[in-house]
Amino acid sequence: MKISILKTFLTVVQEKSLTRAAEALYLTQPAVSKHIKMLEKYFNTRLFHRQGQKITLTEGGEILYIQAKEILKEWESTKLKISELSSTVGGVLRIGASTIPGEYLLPYLLGSFKKQYPEVAIKLEVGDTQEVVRKILAEEIHLGVVGAWIERKKLLAKKFADDEVVLILHPEHPLAKEEKVKPSVLGKENLIWREKGSGTRKVVEEKLLKAGITVETLTPVMELGSTQAIITAVEAGLGISFVSFWAVRREEALKRLVVKKLEGVLLKRKLYYLYPKEQYLPKAAVELLAFSEKTDIPSLMQV
Repeated sequence: MKISILKTFLTVVQEKSLTRAAEALYLTQPAVSKHIKMLEKYFNTRLFHRQGQKITLTEGGEILYIQAKEILKEWESTKLKISELSSTVGGVLRIGASTIPGEYLLPYLLGSFKKQYPEVAIKLEVGDTQEVVRKILAEEIHLGVVGAWIERKKLLAKKFADDEVVLILHPEHPLAKEEKVKPSVLGKENLIWREKGSGTRKVVEEKLLKAGITVETLTPVMELGSTQAIITAVEAGLGISFVSFWAVRREEALKRLVVKKLEGVLLKRKLYYLYPKEQYLPKAAVELLAFSEKTDIPSLMQV
């Protein structure tokens, strides 16, 4: 039985569709159907119930799904261990990152890393912190980089970079003239909020709560799913918001936004690498962690 056929089966289960599985695997739908029929013939059992466009696993399919995941996991681990025998740092490095590190910091670091290790193929996915954690635990990625530490017994954390969350305002907003903004006035303002699951939102909520301000006392006018959408909304004068300083360096320099700090509230935080405690890390991931430790990311951003 070929490993590629098991991969096809797992992808069909995960995508819940032969069509979407074919797109994900860059195969034709007939090729995917052929792989499934080969498996059903091999095990002499149906693997899926088909009701129109909907497919669900049979009892035999459930058993194969559990075992196929373990087989693929061992296969990938074996490939990694054998590749480590080579002195060349190569292979695929899969990274998941939340918005701030993924869109504003990691590209600089990974670009520099790639120059030193050209044989490494890097795949970077950007999502919220909770999704990154889920993918690490599901072993879909090797490393995560996030803006809020979420306690998990199966994960280890290592500092990636320092960050500070700042309040951003339209240049004509009345608070733009203040040296620092008092937290007590936030309840009177139209607040543009990040979505739940965002590391930035989690940090702001925790710090404001320590200052005696709960989310219920604020007035969110909208909830947006990306930092850039928030920056654009503030530029349009729709309200005020909190974002990472890294995300608004250009806008502040061009005077399209005003950046302020809160009086008496420190919104500094650390960005973290997350990686599994027990899972075997490929050489490329180990080298990236070491490379990051000796690299000053802000200096790369000045180039």
